[in-house]
Amino acid sequence: MKIAIVGAGIGGLTAAALLIEQGHDVSVFEKKDAVSELGAGIGIGGNVIDKLNNHDLAKGLKNIGQVVDVMEVLDEKANPLSKIKLKKNTVNLTMSRQSLLDVIQSYVPDSAIFTNHYVTDIENGDLKVTLQFSEQPSQSFDLCIGADGIHSNTRQAVAPNNKPIYQGYTVFRGLVDEIDLKDGNVAKEYWSSKGRVGIVPLLNNQAYWFISITAKENDTKIHAFAKPHLQARFNHFPNEVRQVLDKQSETDILLHDMYDLNPLKTFVYQRVVLLGDAAHAMTPNMGQGAGQAMEDAIVLANCIQTYDFDMALQRYNKLRVKHTKKVIKRSRKIGKIAQRTNKFVVKVRNKIAQIIPNQLISNQTKFLYKSKEK
Repeated sequence: MKIAIVGAGIGGLTAAALLIEQGHDVSVFEKKDAVSELGAGIGIGGNVIDKLNNHDLAKGLKNIGQVVDVMEVLDEKANPLSKIKLKKNTVNLTMSRQSLLDVIQSYVPDSAIFTNHYVTDIENGDLKVTLQFSEQPSQSFDLCIGADGIHSNTRQAVAPNNKPIYQGYTVFRGLVDEIDLKDGNVAKEYWSSKGRVGIVPLLNNQAYWFISITAKENDTKIHAFAKPHLQARFNHFPNEVRQVLDKQSETDILLHDMYDLNPLKTFVYQRVVLLGDAAHAMTPNMGQGAGQAMEDAIVLANCIQTYDFDMALQRYNKLRVKHTKKVIKRSRKIGKIAQRTNKFVVKVRNKIAQIIPNQLISNQTKFLYKSKEK
């Protein structure tokens, strides 16, 4: 089958690697002039590693990933609010986004990736789908996979009414080297009325950090924050937070307002299939954005290998729409709880968090491991 993949990100390249391995003629179209990821660190949960089974890509991920098996939430004085032990008998990994992309790309031939290809329109039909480009001739395919992110041109062509929705907070991110964290297998978040700070260990004494601050969309005051502003705002936080910000360079801090999508009712539109953020962009509160994109790719490839064309797309739709809807809503809910700014509300929230049994909180993520592969 001749397949176009729009977007050379994590989900698109995973789909390309698996479908090329099955013998399909795959072309990946990337609008930028290089395959790269703008981001700091990322987590890939055991739900993804499990679905890869014994595929060599799983081994590649394990080689670059730091194993994290506990997630702790604390207040700004390091008093514990909750402690979640991640699922036993599986591997949860953290790594830099670029490292993840590089590993996945190593399974895709360079000849299959076409950079500087900006898709302007898609002509969708019962027998073929045609991609229009800004500078290159149009091309027709049996299937088009839209993996071009939250601001997807592919989604715009097939579901134009579904737009990104601002979720009320902006996030700073960075990577630091030579950091000595107390617990190398524990990811931590510190919650306060001024925002929350996350610190995630990576391999080789690196760490990924983020700071999430409630703000208006495109808030000029918050967007003007640099390292000194963050240090001053969170100077009363525990030493681990101050140490990470001290080691962060002045120039390599990323900043993004947080958006997601209202769940779509379908990811399949004749011969166009949506995948990853193009289909179900979600806030990062469950650390599942990249993982769900990779799951999409795995499930889609499995379905194409197992069923005839129409049944494969129907099965992919059935397995992924309902599951990712749950992740979007759960992640959105966590964000609303975590981003409270009223000091009294924060105090009450923290007290409630300390009362809820950790096992009950852990059970809230079990559904991630129960989604089917095909």
